[in-house]
Amino acid sequence: MYSIAQLKKEENISEYLLFLWQMEDLLRGIEFDPARLDSEILSSIQDEDEKLRSKVWLSKMAKEMEGASLQVSGHHFETYEVLNELAMLQQTLLSVTRSAPFKKAYTAVQPVLEDFRKKAEKVPKSDMESALTALYGVLTLRLAGKEVSLETQEAMEPISAYLRELTRAFHRMKTGKPF
Repeated sequence: MYSIAQLKKEENISEYLLFLWQMEDLLRGIEFDPARLDSEILSSIQDEDEKLRSKVWLSKMAKEMEGASLQVSGHHFETYEVLNELAMLQQTLLSVTRSAPFKKAYTAVQPVLEDFRKKAEKVPKSDMESALTALYGVLTLRLAGKEVSLETQEAMEPISAYLRELTRAFHRMKTGKPF
């Protein structure tokens, strides 16, 4: 799990955030219990080094989430750090570099995000968080074997394009390439 997280962090920051959210939900599901972490989550990992790295990582995350009273909802601080970094990058793309591909994706996703915010129980704070929340909802439905409506599938197209452009710019920025 730890290696998967690190790979996603390097290759696709949006997928990394979604993976962090999955880990948060996983930890909530086992009620942050270290014994359940071992028996229900880590027991399936064959590589002992990976199992140890994952245990250290998830145990630390569990303690930090409990310490921040995130037993029911909310995100681990690392999630917010990445979201904030992406929000600053978005402002740069819109205001400073005026990236045409990003601006096109951003403009196209606005009505979809506005509609999503109207329907959402808890209104996400930023465009990025709204887009990820919508995508996470669809992934959760699919993992549960539930049907995703055609309307929702169509709404995911501009959301995916927006996240793809922001993710592309993020990784270009991290490697020192122009975005």
